[in-house]
Amino acid sequence: MLLRAIGEPVAGNVHAGILDHHDITLNAPALARLAALTGRPAASLGKTLPSLGTACADRRLSSKTEPLISAFSSAAIRGHCQQCIARIPGHPNIRVHRGSAPAICRRHYRWVDTTGQHPNQVDLANNIEIITAYRRFERLLSTVDDPTWARQQLCRTTGIVTHWHHWDRHSFSDSIFEELHARWDTRARTLPSPGSATSLLVLPEAVALAEIFCDPRWLQHVAIADHYDLLLFYRQVARRLGQPTKFSDRLAYSYRIDPLKSWVIEHRKQFRTLRDQQGRRRPHHPYDPRFPDAILPTNRHFQ
Repeated sequence: MLLRAIGEPVAGNVHAGILDHHDITLNAPALARLAALTGRPAASLGKTLPSLGTACADRRLSSKTEPLISAFSSAAIRGHCQQCIARIPGHPNIRVHRGSAPAICRRHYRWVDTTGQHPNQVDLANNIEIITAYRRFERLLSTVDDPTWARQQLCRTTGIVTHWHHWDRHSFSDSIFEELHARWDTRARTLPSPGSATSLLVLPEAVALAEIFCDPRWLQHVAIADHYDLLLFYRQVARRLGQPTKFSDRLAYSYRIDPLKSWVIEHRKQFRTLRDQQGRRRPHHPYDPRFPDAILPTNRHFQ
C-alpha cells in the first residue's frame, strides 16, 4: 500500500515480495511524495534508504513528471541476523542494505554479511580476531572522506590475501607465506565451515592491508618513490601483517609477480609522468618532515 501511495511502478508489479531480492529507486516526484508522507526531508530519507542515493540507469524515471518507482535486482540486499529474527514474534523476513548494516551481529557475534557465494551466516563467538578486525575497519570507514572507496580497497586487499591463501605454501620464494598459512590454519579451526568463507578467514590480514591502501601518505609514496625506496612500503606491509623482514624482502625482490606487486605496478603507472616531473624533489618517505607535501598534489590525488 505504501509503495502504491508513493508512485506507480515503471514496469511490472512492485510489491513486498519482490523486495526480498530487489531494491527500489524513485524519481524526483515520487521522492517528494515520500518526503511529504513521512514528514522527513529527502536528505534525511537518503540516510535511512541508501538506494535513494543510487543513480538509476532507467531513463524512464527522469523523463516522466508523474511519481514513478523502479525495482532492480541488488546484491546489496541481504538478510538480517537469523538469531535476532528468531527472537521476534512471527519471525519476519527482515532485509537490510549491506552498505549501511553491520556485517557482524553485535548481540550474537555472527557474520551476517552473506553473499551469493557465501550464503550461510557464520558463528564468530570463538574468533575474536575476525571481530576485532571488522571493528578496526569500521573505525577506518569513519575516518575517510569516501567510505565507498575504502570498501573498494578492502575488496582489493581481500583478493590479494585470498590469493596468498590459495597459493601453495611450498611453491613461492621458499615458503614465503608459511607463517601466514600456519596462522590461517589455526584460525580455520575456530570456524564451523572455514572452507566456504575464505574471505572471512583472511579478514584480519585484509583489513591490515586496507589500512595501508587507505593511507594517503603511503599511496603517495608508492606513486612517486624511487624504485629502491619501494622496499619501505613492503616493510610496512610486513610489520602490519606481523611478518619478519625477510617477508618484505622476498616480496620486493622476487621476480614472480604476486597480486600485491601487481597493485604496486598498476598504481605507479598512473603517476609515471608526475614521478618523472618531481625528480629529486620528491620525498623519500611519506613521514619525513624534511619534504613538505606542498611540492606535490594533495594526498587525495593519489587515490
